[in-house]
Formats: sequence, structure tokens, C-alpha cells
Amino acid sequence: MQYTLRHIAKVLEEIAKEGIEGILIGDTCLNIELGNKFFEGDLDLFVTSLSPLMESTRIITVAEERGWSTGITELGTPSITVTVDDTDITVELYENIMDFYIPQEIIDLCQQEYNIEGNKIKCLSKECWFALKARRGASQDLNKISFALELLEKSGIKIDKNKLKKAIEAFSEDAYYIYDRLRSIGLRV
Repeated sequence: MQYTLRHIAKVLEEIAKEGIEGILIGDTCLNIELGNKFFEGDLDLFVTSLSPLMESTRIITVAEERGWSTGITELGTPSITVTVDDTDITVELYENIMDFYIPQEIIDLCQQEYNIEGNKIKCLSKECWFALKARRGASQDLNKISFALELLEKSGIKIDKNKLKKAIEAFSEDAYYIYDRLRSIGLRV
């Protein structure tokens, strides 16, 4: 089911009332930068206010009290589904765990804010989205980057290569692999 930026802002406002705050890190960020008006799928939220894993019981309890359904992400952290205007939106709650790691430098460098009807949406910029996808390195991630590059080019949206380079360098141990993967799809940094 499709939803809008207003729905996203409302969902984030509702979960923030329960102490769950963070920054969107998934494909939604790129879609916002592209100016898309409608969105599909779940929201990936890197939680900065608490540990979703350590406080999963509290999150599930709060969700049940609010009438939200819950689930589990592929990393074992909770997800919650919030209904806004008869639209169910699932928010997957992430934190640094196992191989899933976002350095604070990335958050500081790439956080962007959008004000939607008085509510703030925090997202990673496209440059950090590229770095995260390339770090993961799965073929579907590289395909997404390649497709995103085409969309950005068609839209006349430029990539800040200095920001991208800083984002890649934040993953010091993996930087070589990230550069190599981006080069393999034609993105030179």
C-alpha cells in the first residue's frame, strides 16, 4: 500500500512519543531526495534514543498498548507496524549489531532533516546510502545503486563526491572494497 511523506512524519511522531527516535537509513531516503510523492514498503530506522535489542520487551509492550503489531527484523531487532489514516506502515528498528554497523561519523556527516507539516523527518543523504549499500556489497545492492545513479542523473541531481568519499573513509577497514564495488558499476570517487 502506498503512503506519503505526511504518513512517514506521523509514524515517526507517534513512535517518538514512546521514546523511539532515530534516522531513516533505507531506500526511503533516496526516494525523498528524488522528490517522490508516494512510498511503499517498510521504513528502516537507525534508532539513536535506545537499544532496540536490549529494550525489545519494552518496545513490544508499548506497541501492544498502542494497538500496533510487532515483528522481528532479519537482525533480530523488533519492528512495529503503525496505522496512520488506515494505512499500515512497518518500521524496522536497527542499531549497530553484528556486521550491521553505521559509524557515528556517517550520522554526523549525512543527516538531513525535512520539515513535513511541523514534523521532522531525519534521513541519510544519498551519498551515505551509496556507501552503506556498497559496503554490504550484495548484487541486489549494487543493482540498486546503479539504478539510483540513473534516476539521479535523469533528475539532474548531483552526487557530492567529497561527501561520498568521507562516508566511505568512515568505514576505514572496508574502504578499499567499497571503492572497488562502486567502480565496478561505473561510479568513480
